[in-house]
Amino acid sequence: MPGIGKAYVNFGRHSADLCLFLLVAEQGQLSKAAQIAGLSQPRLSQRIKSLEQSMGNPLFLRERRGVSLTKAGQELHAAIQPHLSGAAKAFTRIVDDPHPKSVVILSDIAFASFRLLPIYSSLCDAFGDLSISLLTVQVPQAKQVHDADLIIGMEDIHDNTDTKTCLFRESVSVVCSPEYKLMHPDMKTPRDILGKTLIDLTADGDPPWFTWSNWLKAFDLPHDASKDRLTFSSYDHVVRSAESSLGVALGWKGLIDDHIDSGRLVQAIPDTLESNRGYYLKMVAKTQNRNVEKAFHWIADNI
Repeated sequence: MPGIGKAYVNFGRHSADLCLFLLVAEQGQLSKAAQIAGLSQPRLSQRIKSLEQSMGNPLFLRERRGVSLTKAGQELHAAIQPHLSGAAKAFTRIVDDPHPKSVVILSDIAFASFRLLPIYSSLCDAFGDLSISLLTVQVPQAKQVHDADLIIGMEDIHDNTDTKTCLFRESVSVVCSPEYKLMHPDMKTPRDILGKTLIDLTADGDPPWFTWSNWLKAFDLPHDASKDRLTFSSYDHVVRSAESSLGVALGWKGLIDDHIDSGRLVQAIPDTLESNRGYYLKMVAKTQNRNVEKAFHWIADNI
């Protein structure tokens, strides 16, 4: 469309006067239109005359009690009113609310499965005008998804700020199904876990959460003493395997509370281990806006 640029330039010269033309046609009086436009009536009349000269036809009939459209004015009004009116309303809507209408949440898979998904529909209902997306990875980092607005993942404990808050600290116990515990009544201390099937959550590199290796090490137990292990890359699979009596697993307080409360899982031994880590919810600095802040506070209040 080689002529589109020229058309834009030509339209740009007259766009303001065309808007005034629509305003006068809507009000039916120069005085009322001038007041709304913030112009004097003589100045508005001059602008309309300039547009009429450019069009080569009179657009209004000047009458004693106002103005009415000529045939040329009616044709021009029919041609531009739907488009200019729609563009003006859309522009006003964008200017009045410049904030993006979407929020992207990047979360680690375990937290998303056990804490976010159960409240996801309520979150969406609370912000019906927003599109809320949930993306999951094992260890979330801002560089993984450049358009992420909120990130939830395990971090070392530090002070909360306006853009970052600790949802809960890492507290881990050994869990299994009630049936598995009945089959192994000897499980009373951490040492009694040795020789049992350990169900583990794997991740690339050094994961920022308890693994069986560092959990056993914390109790001065050899981390390789138990050779019988099941490993999964999904914590949901870890939990389901424990519920199916395939072995014992590490259970995070704050993630599996419903499974404990319902009796699907029980503590295999009474010992609980805490770390200097916790699940943090944080806003990505480059994307802070009102909608992201609202979603941030809603999640923090409902977890």
